[in-house]
Amino acid sequence: MKKVALLLVLLVSALLGYAQEAIEVTPAQITEVEGFNPAAKRVYAQLSCEGQLFSTKVKVSIDFGQSTSWLSSMSESRLVDKDGKEIKFNSMIDALNYLTQFGWRFAQAYVVPTGIGGDVGATTYWILYKDVDDYNQITEGFTTRSQQRGN
Repeated sequence: MKKVALLLVLLVSALLGYAQEAIEVTPAQITEVEGFNPAAKRVYAQLSCEGQLFSTKVKVSIDFGQSTSWLSSMSESRLVDKDGKEIKFNSMIDALNYLTQFGWRFAQAYVVPTGIGGDVGATTYWILYKDVDDYNQITEGFTTRSQQRGN
């Protein structure tokens, strides 16, 4: 009886199963897809913010792998305007909206608990990405304090 049931299950699964046909795509067809760039490289950046004492504004730092010193890494990677003044954003969303106009896209956010003793806080980091043809396009549209100084 078990053999008959097994044979029946195999027969039904063979009749119900089917395969899909593979579609052949030539390299010429791939490059015709709108927005596709085979030479593009995906680059990532990490945003972090620091609140202001007695203010609702935040200062945003961006880390895209640039060289910084250990002591000044946060302040040197802050976003600045054309005059070298730190840009103060209303929130991290405000900073994200600012960077999306230069091609950056949100990927992920995570929180790292901080604090010593009874003081417990947290720092939020946002990971962004951008597809570029050339690594010089990473900072296209914005400037950090370090870049402003020519470091």
